[in-house]
Amino acid sequence: MTIDEIKNEVLENMKDFITTEVKDMAIKWIKDTALPAVKEVATAFVAELKNSAVDEKGWVKFRDTIFLPVAINGSLWIVEKVVNKLAPTEE
Repeated sequence: MTIDEIKNEVLENMKDFITTEVKDMAIKWIKDTALPAVKEVATAFVAELKNSAVDEKGWVKFRDTIFLPVAINGSLWIVEKVVNKLAPTEE
């Protein structure tokens, strides 16, 4: 079986695979695994941005101490809120 045959087989049966259960599992994985890891990396990145801005001046200092940290943390906050709304309710 070639890679194209496998690809075509998967594409033909995609509708059978994408169920509510799979969608819920994907959101749960994003919420429980991916998002915490991304937040951990983002926290370290923002801390390093702020550390590197100590000797900067002007717009570069603004970028590293305010703009990028707010953009990163704000984006993660929005994603977290959306994922929490999409997450299946636990019974």
